[in-house]
Amino acid sequence: MRQIQSSLTGRQGIFDTLRERLRDDEFTLSNWEYHSGFFDKVLNEEATVFLRLPIQTVSGQLDDPDCIVIFGVPFVLKHVYEFGVDTDIGYAAGPLMSASLNQFQEPDDKDAEVEDYWVQEAEEIVRSLEFRLI
Repeated sequence: MRQIQSSLTGRQGIFDTLRERLRDDEFTLSNWEYHSGFFDKVLNEEATVFLRLPIQTVSGQLDDPDCIVIFGVPFVLKHVYEFGVDTDIGYAAGPLMSASLNQFQEPDDKDAEVEDYWVQEAEEIVRSLEFRLI
């Protein structure tokens, strides 16, 4: 993970307005709970490198489109996956249960080293957002 210094950090806005503007730039809301979440943008075709904009609520909850959120420090992260057959499929729970619960493979490394060119690309996107958001 590599943080990106940005004037977005500490900025506040109306959740639904920000979500709509960020959707135009292919950001999606992910890993959210009622008081926090992330706007994620996939940076590569393999969907292993992400630009992540953390948000927390100031007032209201994320299921309320009018809630107010504040941005945290943007960062880039990379997941590394092992390709091929996953041998740990959880047969202890039974093959039917395992197949229904283990649809997605966990990354081998959720915090892999991020190459400089991905950081540069993310910084360009963040700079663009600094002028267009809020």
